[in-house]
This record gives sequence, structure tokens and C-alpha cells, in this order.
Amino acid sequence: MPFGRRDASAQHSGFLFWVLLLVATIGPLALDVSVAGGIWRTGFSATLWTIIAATMFIYLIICALSEAARRLSGLLLPYLVLLALIALAWSSVPAPALPGSLLTAWLQVHIGVSLVTYGLISIAAVAALAIWLKERALRAHRVSGWSEILPAVADAEHLQIRLLIAAEIVLGAGLLTGVATELSMSGAIFEFDHKTILSVATFVIIGILLLLNRGSGLRGRRAARIVLFAYLLITLAFPGVKFVTEVIVG
Repeated sequence: MPFGRRDASAQHSGFLFWVLLLVATIGPLALDVSVAGGIWRTGFSATLWTIIAATMFIYLIICALSEAARRLSGLLLPYLVLLALIALAWSSVPAPALPGSLLTAWLQVHIGVSLVTYGLISIAAVAALAIWLKERALRAHRVSGWSEILPAVADAEHLQIRLLIAAEIVLGAGLLTGVATELSMSGAIFEFDHKTILSVATFVIIGILLLLNRGSGLRGRRAARIVLFAYLLITLAFPGVKFVTEVIVG
């Protein structure tokens, strides 16, 4: 399987789990569409809602392929709830809308690719956090209760690497569509802004991690720290820049 192992127990995760997961996926998506009102809004709060909806949609697909991914729900869902609370807290901040004349086909593709990239890296970061917590519990001989719900370290690492490979491919496509978008809008090949620099840095770091994993077997908590650092960079590149420019400065 592309994202993880499936066995007999993986095919039966409980009807209630799937119902709640489906509701948690449809809810943010419906809210995002209703708030947007057919207009692409670029504000900080609107961006967070779009990220939540995209991440949940991607997570739903991955859960259908991987039992290990389902065991990450105890970490991922609280994180997304926190993002939703932040989005609600800043919902009163004026949200600029992107004029229809600027929403070109290349830009729409670039936005979609960027959202998929962020969703994949977010889930990979949650898997990295699960690895860090699980290894810490194993070292302390306290694998019980909440830590027992998390996937096994080997399964989480397997999922994390597959997610990073997918994210690296999609992020590479995102950088290329970004170049195409910039060419169509300004005629320039590259714009060295914060978002571009941080996105390229994330691409390089993930690529190095994948090479180290294949060459020297880098894994466990050391690899998890690198994944979390890559997630920090991509977060600064997307919602982070909007928070600074539109909430703090604006």
C-alpha cells in the first residue's frame, strides 16, 4: 500500500470513527465555502479555514489507506481544533479578496497544489510527533493509556516517509506552478519573497531527510525533529506570513 500496511484489523476501525471523521471533514469544508461566498479570500482567518478543510480531506483519504494514520487522530484533530479557534478569534480582521481577473488558471492550480503540500506535511509532522512521544514513552517504560493509542514507531515512520515523499513531489510541482503563475502575472521567473524562500528551504530539507533516511537510515526522534522543523518553515511560509502582514502589521 502507498501509505501504510493494511491487515484484517485495519479494515474495521469502527463505524462511529468513520462517521465522526466524515463529519469533521465536511464541516470545515462547508464552512469554508459558505464564508468565502464564491470569492477567494486571502485573509489570515480565511486561510486557516481553507487549510483545515484541505488537511481534513487529505487525512480522510489517507485514513482509508493506513491504520497508522487513523491512530494519529488523537493528535491531529486537537491541533486542527486549535487552528479553528485561532481562525474564529481573528475572523473580525478584514479579509482582502482576490479579484477574479487575477485568479488565473495557473494561480488556481498553484493554490490547490500548495494546500495539498501543506496538508501532507502537516500530517507528516503529526506522525513525527507521534514517533517522538512513543519513543519517549518506551524509554520511560510507560507505554500505556494515551500513548498506547498512538501507532507503533515502525508504522508511524513508514507512514511519515511515504507522506514526505508525496509532499516533496507535490511541493516541487508547487514551485513549478509558482514560477508559471509569476510569469503569467508579472513576466518574472522568480520572486524572492519570504514565501518562496521558505518553500524552497522546506523542499531542500525534506529532500535531505529522505536521502539520509535511504542512505544512513536516519529515523526515530532525530528524523522527527527535522520533520517538525520542515513543518515550521512551511507554516511560516503560508499562514505565518499572512499573520505577520495582515494581523500584526496590518
